[in-house]
Amino acid sequence: MKPARDIEDDQYVALVRSIATKVRLEFDGAGDLDDLMGAGFLGLVEAQARYDASRGVQFTTFAYYRIRGAMIDYVRKSTNLSRRAYARIRLAESADLVAEEVAELRGAEPAIRTDLATTVATIDDTIHKFSTAYILTCLGQDDESQPVNPEAALVDREFVTRMRSAVEALPDREKALVMGHYFEGRRFDEVADEIGVSKSWACRIHAKALTRLRGQFSQR
Repeated sequence: MKPARDIEDDQYVALVRSIATKVRLEFDGAGDLDDLMGAGFLGLVEAQARYDASRGVQFTTFAYYRIRGAMIDYVRKSTNLSRRAYARIRLAESADLVAEEVAELRGAEPAIRTDLATTVATIDDTIHKFSTAYILTCLGQDDESQPVNPEAALVDREFVTRMRSAVEALPDREKALVMGHYFEGRRFDEVADEIGVSKSWACRIHAKALTRLRGQFSQR
């Protein structure tokens, strides 16, 4: 049974305010602070309903990503943003997904927090996943700037073709998450619901997809 938590507790109010302030700065003042906090409290309620202490992750860590995700979704829906700003939102969401997966892994496997070699390997893997998510975000938008060098343009076209082929070859659920989030610009939890998995489980599927694609991206 999940422990009851008062979302008006000073600790959680401070957490929501802190995240709202950072999100507002991250997206150049987009959204009113009070409105962002309102969205954040909805994320906190969701976190309270879905939290599972048996996974080894602290509630505040779990809630952080639900609160931030709710705020980013509010910015996406309520603010007139440029294509570049939307790309930043997708990249921020993807970075949060990688970070959330790492947080769950660290919570479930204490050795990762204490063993230096394992920690270094985890950091290296995380960096590569961030890089892969960034490349996918870039591929998912129509960039206004085209290479002026014909040879560079050819290389870019070949790279995009190879990457899209790699995405098409992913297992069904991994492909659905990558295509829906990066190429169709849809919310990650929306795609997760569509394929019938929780957001936490979708984070693991997403991580597997990034790992599979990592080798292809490193060949650029």
